[in-house]
Amino acid sequence: MLAMRIPELPFQLACQRDGALRDRPLAFLSPDGGRLRTLWLVNARARAEGLRPGDPMDPALRQVRGLRVLDPQPQTWWEAQSAFGHVLQDWSPQGQLGRMGEALLELRGTDRLYGPPKDAAWKLRKELAQRHGWDGRGGLSESATAATFASRATRDLEEVPGGGEAAFLAPRPLAHLELAPRLRFRLRRLGLHLLGDLQPLPLPVLTQLMPPDDAPKLLAQVRGEDRPRLPLLTEPKDRSTFRWRLEPPRLPEEVPLARWVLERLWSERRSPRDLHLAWWDVDGQPHRWRASEADLLEPPLALAPLARQAFLDLATRRLLVHRLELRLAWGLGQAVGLFQDGRSSRLGRLEPTLARLRKRFPDAPVQPAWGLP
Repeated sequence: MLAMRIPELPFQLACQRDGALRDRPLAFLSPDGGRLRTLWLVNARARAEGLRPGDPMDPALRQVRGLRVLDPQPQTWWEAQSAFGHVLQDWSPQGQLGRMGEALLELRGTDRLYGPPKDAAWKLRKELAQRHGWDGRGGLSESATAATFASRATRDLEEVPGGGEAAFLAPRPLAHLELAPRLRFRLRRLGLHLLGDLQPLPLPVLTQLMPPDDAPKLLAQVRGEDRPRLPLLTEPKDRSTFRWRLEPPRLPEEVPLARWVLERLWSERRSPRDLHLAWWDVDGQPHRWRASEADLLEPPLALAPLARQAFLDLATRRLLVHRLELRLAWGLGQAVGLFQDGRSSRLGRLEPTLARLRKRFPDAPVQPAWGLP
């Protein structure tokens, strides 16, 4: 199993756009508003100067000479993570994207295509550098945890030999595992700080410290015995497909398309960056519509009626519709047009309030008048 890591992916993207940023302390400004602006992300050079996420921006600029504070661009990072996933799909059908710039890839069964796993890992690093200009680092091991720690401990590629996973993991800090805050605090109070501190613990003892269902998984991780079956990479996390079969088939004006599209848009906290609508008549004739860039700037309450109107404008054959498909590509943050009209602006301001109401009253969400059955 290969753990591939692109360290500080947001900062690598910023340096690609502006070469003058290389070898400088960098930070991204927190997207949260407020009178006191703080740092959101800091790179390794800024951390070496003593800066940490959450530090106030003004004192940080006075403390570190040459610090550049950049505006956050989460949509760009999300698209880069998606491109990272697409590159991995060319090397193996099984894998899992983790945190930004991190992924696990199953290389078993690819020997005929790319050679032994170590050769495949070197070739993948080379492709990431040539196609995207990214400095990738990798860790190879039969254990997912050992491979992940190896990718964080090297500047190129490190392989953990079979049978040596426990010895490799023993000096690693428990703080680098994703543990519940209460469990982390409990282990720290007991003087358990390293993965090696948990390795000799019997399973019955560990079940007294944490939920019994989670104890076997944690023990396998710290001993390097975890061999997870990775999912398929064919469905990127930033895309969703929704299908609706109409039984019985209906005339176009009888299809409550706006309500259906609105529910799909509200099912995600992210905002759409691409929207494709397809439908089929009872005789099998397909029809397609894609939202324009201007349409995607509209809030969901305005975008859903736009989709329905486009559907009605294109459904000119006056035949029954029996199947619909909605494909969405998601991004972070709601894009806003430079010259947004007043109605769209007001509907956009309503969205956070409606989201809170849906969370508080999930069985009785607030619907626009045209969305009521």
